Amino acid sequence: MLGRKHGVKLVDTRWQAHEVSGQEILTRDRVSLRVNLSADYRVTDPMRAVAEARDFVGALHPSLQLAFRKTLGALTLDEVLADKVSVSADAAAQVRTDMAALGIEVGEIALKDVILPGEMRDILNQVVAAQKEAEANVIRRREETNATRSLLNTAKVMAEHPVMLRLKELEALETIAGKVERLTVHNGAEGLMRDIVRLQD
Repeated sequence: MLGRKHGVKLVDTRWQAHEVSGQEILTRDRVSLRVNLSADYRVTDPMRAVAEARDFVGALHPSLQLAFRKTLGALTLDEVLADKVSVSADAAAQVRTDMAALGIEVGEIALKDVILPGEMRDILNQVVAAQKEAEANVIRRREETNATRSLLNTAKVMAEHPVMLRLKELEALETIAGKVERLTVHNGAEGLMRDIVRLQD
């Protein structure tokens, strides 16, 4: 008909990626984060996508923002850092539902990066350093306890077996003799051996 205008809009139905960078989110424990999000999507119903939204990519962007803000806002910073995969899974269901109504299929949705403010990074580094120091102290105390227990057991054995004590003394003399030019034993080796024989008797 005369006067009617027709337009053609090309819609790419291949899988594509959309990213949301620098999204600011406040966690449940009031820590401000900046996160980077990404989602793979494709148009499965071009007619609906064009009819329902002038810019279906523009609709995906706020859907991702809102879903992640709601999900991450219910978690503490420790929970976010501990398990980013489950955070993405929680948000994904809502995003997929919103976009399916527009003829868009959403594939993988990922929380790519969690960016902490500078002062929070410093605090976390101090916490980690303190935890590592505490673990090191526990290990040192355990090693000291084991060493003390070993010495105590050795002392008991020596007390019960004086000959073994004398042999240890000889081993010590041998070690010392190897490190000095001259070593004087007042009782002499013969005296030492007599003592050992007497102890054996």
